Amino acid sequence: MNRQAIRTIKTKPFSAVTSTVASATQAAQTKSIPITKPFGLDKPVLLNHTIPENQYNLSSIWHNITSVEGRARRQKQLDYDIKHSALFDAKSFNNVQGKIFTPPPAYFKSQYSKYFPDFIAQTLGGKNLSLYDVLEKKVSIVNLFSTVTGQQCVNSYYKVEGKDLYAKDYSSFQETYPNCQIIDINVPQSWLKGFLLNLSINNLKKMIPQSRYDRYFILPDQIFQYEVRDSLLCSNSCSGYIYVLDSKGRVRWATSGYSTEEDLKLMWKVVKGLNNEKF
Repeated sequence: MNRQAIRTIKTKPFSAVTSTVASATQAAQTKSIPITKPFGLDKPVLLNHTIPENQYNLSSIWHNITSVEGRARRQKQLDYDIKHSALFDAKSFNNVQGKIFTPPPAYFKSQYSKYFPDFIAQTLGGKNLSLYDVLEKKVSIVNLFSTVTGQQCVNSYYKVEGKDLYAKDYSSFQETYPNCQIIDINVPQSWLKGFLLNLSINNLKKMIPQSRYDRYFILPDQIFQYEVRDSLLCSNSCSGYIYVLDSKGRVRWATSGYSTEEDLKLMWKVVKGLNNEKF
């Protein structure tokens, strides 16, 4: 990043302005994207090497508001938000009933699969951990969300045969799929939402078993860059996403939105198959 003591204000060329306006007025998504081949990153990428002890305390927020880096991030966020406004995301979400993309009919073979990014972030247990370190030679069901509706989407995939495998009946999940684990990645959309989330940590802890506290990441949105979101097809913040990863961080299967009966059966068939896979 080019750091300067004084940030000059430059006007955009007319062509750039018209391009931005066109992006802002683009039509909302009307059809789900069918997943027919592996997607993700071409190789493992570590998005950040270190993070401050607390991203959302008052000191960090003040730095975000006043620093050159903070202003640059906000400008990039503004450019991105113009293309992905709350109205655009909400309309797209409603048009496809949350299904930003539909899942593949089977999981991808490991040799053809692409990668989910690695990162270092704070967990619900208060530790700064790397996602890839947590993968631990297990199959990981990774829930990614930024909003309440997104979390509701992913939670709908854990209502199986009258059980709640996400929370209340997590022990049943562990018994049935001993080589698997559940990982949550909560990406607050702004420093303000991150600050509010930080205030509700105790409530979050009541939602999941204590054994999963260090499997629940709070990932600042400035780390989860737009290019990465686009490659993972998770730019719409209203929806929730599930990525089934192997121990090397490869995306073997994925889905989005609320579960359907067919999707629910398919996901757990995939999890069962990967649970028995040797890798």
